[in-house]
Amino acid sequence: MTAIALRIATCQVLPEPDGDEAPLAAALAAGGFAAQLVGWDDPSVDWDAPIPTILRSTWNYPLAIDAFLAWIDRASAAALLINPADIVRGNLHKRYLLALAARGVPVVPTTLVERGQACELAAIAAPSIVIKPEIGAGSIGTRRFAPADPAARAHLAALTAQGAALVQPYVASVDDYGERSLVWIDGELSHAIRKVPRFAGDSERVEGPFPITGEERAVALAALAPIAGRILYGRVDVARDAAGRTMVMELELVEPSLFFARLPGSADRFVAGLRERLA
Repeated sequence: MTAIALRIATCQVLPEPDGDEAPLAAALAAGGFAAQLVGWDDPSVDWDAPIPTILRSTWNYPLAIDAFLAWIDRASAAALLINPADIVRGNLHKRYLLALAARGVPVVPTTLVERGQACELAAIAAPSIVIKPEIGAGSIGTRRFAPADPAARAHLAALTAQGAALVQPYVASVDDYGERSLVWIDGELSHAIRKVPRFAGDSERVEGPFPITGEERAVALAALAPIAGRILYGRVDVARDAAGRTMVMELELVEPSLFFARLPGSADRFVAGLRERLA
């Protein structure tokens, strides 16, 4: 049987190790793929060659968003890009949280501050707030403040000098119950892990897998509903509000870690779904 050529998009210099890389490589090899790990930002790669590409650890894209958008167009014009280009483009901007809320999906309260604008942070009814760039991966530019802290205003101004930013109350439940990442692979919620709160400069720490509660499942499925049939993978990060109700923190459809090592067989499921899409 001829091996199926595939590109796994990463970046030339990873900001941190990719825990999914080894289990995915093993599953791809066992599934009959000849997969090449290549940087989206590597100018030596011929992205016009008709080879399917899956997005994985392209984690430096917030630092070169225009170049990344141009790469998405180029790679998807040459061959299948997974996830699809339009979904990737839409998910790069975290203002999708406002669209989720408009559909009735419970989300963490979010104030969008457009480029060049300001926000009265002290008016936010929360003991602690999180300020982050609208376009971001990992913890880049994400910091926690007291609302009246002058450093909060300075950080927001620095972000909005470059682009839009989000202001959210700090969700206290992430300190104990944790932020739960619900992993979606090939049409199903696969597993959940618990993430420790993370800010700029922090390393990612995870635990699990954990059972997915009925409420978490319902919220995640509601968030994914419009695009569930079009994506191979995704991740719905949720937490609990002060009343214990599940709400979406982020919906990750571009390059989320899927924590394959936490659930044996999950990488094989990913590869099986990939084969179906390429058949």
